[in-house]
Amino acid sequence: MRIAVIDLGTNTFNLLIADVLTPGEYHSVFNTKIAVKIGEGAMIAGKLLPKPMQRAKDALAEYLGIIQEHNCEKTLAFATSGIRSTSNGADFVAEVKSELGLQINVIDGLEEASLIYEGVDLAIPFGDEPMLIMDIGGGSTEFIIADKTGVLWMKSYRLGISRVLQMLEPNDPVTEADIENLNNLFTEQLSELLQKSEEFKVRTLIGSSGSFDSFIEMIWAKNGSDKLANSVIREEFNLEELKQLHERLISNDYDTRIAIPGLVEMRVDTIHLASYMVQWVLIHCGLERLLLSSYALKEGVLHRVMDNRI
Repeated sequence: MRIAVIDLGTNTFNLLIADVLTPGEYHSVFNTKIAVKIGEGAMIAGKLLPKPMQRAKDALAEYLGIIQEHNCEKTLAFATSGIRSTSNGADFVAEVKSELGLQINVIDGLEEASLIYEGVDLAIPFGDEPMLIMDIGGGSTEFIIADKTGVLWMKSYRLGISRVLQMLEPNDPVTEADIENLNNLFTEQLSELLQKSEEFKVRTLIGSSGSFDSFIEMIWAKNGSDKLANSVIREEFNLEELKQLHERLISNDYDTRIAIPGLVEMRVDTIHLASYMVQWVLIHCGLERLLLSSYALKEGVLHRVMDNRI
């Protein structure tokens, strides 16, 4: 059976088309993303704006054309924080259904975290040691602690990196005052994460796609490789290389960041803040390793399809 999965993120709309061959096995046919930024200007006002909504509809129309060309038997679309946390998100969903015939499932933060875990579970084997998954979205960031028995704890925080940008409105490049504001925000919001990381003795962080894809691609580019993150399922970061990259990102402005090889334009405005958040989590949770999972929510949906749970 050929399945299309659309992940309507706050910044990026992702499309994955795959053939489900047998239970527990699939073959990826097509995979792409569009920087829709539906949450532009909406994270503080709590309302989707007309131009981002039109970009979103245009992207979905393009995706539906691709899905039709690939003769998909089923299309599953899931919307996350950028749509669920806005007052007119339901209106947007209704308009898409009326105009394009696409049914969008709006999921809450815990369901989003659960799907992210199921996607990562296809990419990285879990063992006896609990590991922490981090998925940095535009509107929310999900954290999941899991081991081979399954999820031990998970929580969705309204700390998506576009939301943080719109909340704090930092200078570019950031100032010492901006860094203090970031520290205060994370300290205030992430106390339970620190407690649970200590409780479960977590030492390994798994970065789920998104910003982590950009981190690894910039590191690879610096080392002379033009590989893309979607060419691997999993990868381990060199933490010293990651720290050096972070110092470069956090000290430079937009115009300097956009010239960094391996960094896609759609992440230039927020990648330095995402990098700071990752470094904050690594340090404050006492983590010693960082793994990349190129699988995330949309692969989690496939996981459920393969198990006949959708």
